Amino acid sequence: MSLRINNNIESMNAHRNLLKNDRALSKSLERLASGQKVNRAADDPAALVISEHMRAQVSGMEQAIRNNEVAISLVQTAEGSMNEISSILVSLRQRAISAANVGASDRDMIDANQAEIENALASIDRVVSTTQFGHYRLLDGTNAAKTTTNEDGSITTKEGLRFHVGPNAEHMASTSIRDMSTSQLGRATVVEGELPNKSNFMSLADIDVRNEQGAQDALAIIDQALTEVATVRGELGAFQKHTLESNLTSMQVAVENMTAAESTIRDTDMAQELATFTRNQIMTQSATAQLAQANAMPQHVLRLLNG
Repeated sequence: MSLRINNNIESMNAHRNLLKNDRALSKSLERLASGQKVNRAADDPAALVISEHMRAQVSGMEQAIRNNEVAISLVQTAEGSMNEISSILVSLRQRAISAANVGASDRDMIDANQAEIENALASIDRVVSTTQFGHYRLLDGTNAAKTTTNEDGSITTKEGLRFHVGPNAEHMASTSIRDMSTSQLGRATVVEGELPNKSNFMSLADIDVRNEQGAQDALAIIDQALTEVATVRGELGAFQKHTLESNLTSMQVAVENMTAAESTIRDTDMAQELATFTRNQIMTQSATAQLAQANAMPQHVLRLLNG
């Protein structure tokens, strides 16, 4: 065995391994403390890129879930008000049938029916004007579908209510709510040169039951208005159930699965990392002991020199 004191190769080797084990120990401590096995790009560049894309997707889906929930609340607000309009229309129909019973109604009863009808019509318009989601009016025609004629003559229809319900661009869902005011419900189809009906009622706002014919024509208009309101409610219900709620459930499942996938890539397996930490700790202690032994080896030279 040769003995040299200018360069202690064994000490250098032990020191290099000590530094290596110390870095591994520090990395294990960092992973255990942060709960993530990828804390910086250098830890795993490919995993970091994939993980960041997944995180962006999860964040987008979480916001889309909130958008869905807000959209459902808006639709429920509108549908709740239309339910009240339907109840008022049913009451109007009852008053019109009462007024049509001319054989058993005197002038005071007929006037009372008309007064109640006018009050109910005012209530419908009040519901329409006050139904809001925040400051956003829902039933006054603001959210009705709008059609535009293109230069080539084709017609494009744009829905009044559009919601972003997905994590990426163009993930939109849309529906419309027509004007629910009395001047727009029960509107008669007018043929040129003819009256819309014998009483010349153009819409629900015009009905007058103070004569027999008026009561009969009012019934037809009220029935048409009931159908129109029920149709819009049905469309909103279908949109809520089959588009918003279905999409909400799908997005919630997707968030769970995407988060699980991202966790597999990015998060620390604590049991495995604790085992690695214990190994690195033992290796560091061993390397420290061996460095001490390597540093003591040149002492043998002194014994030779001292004879």
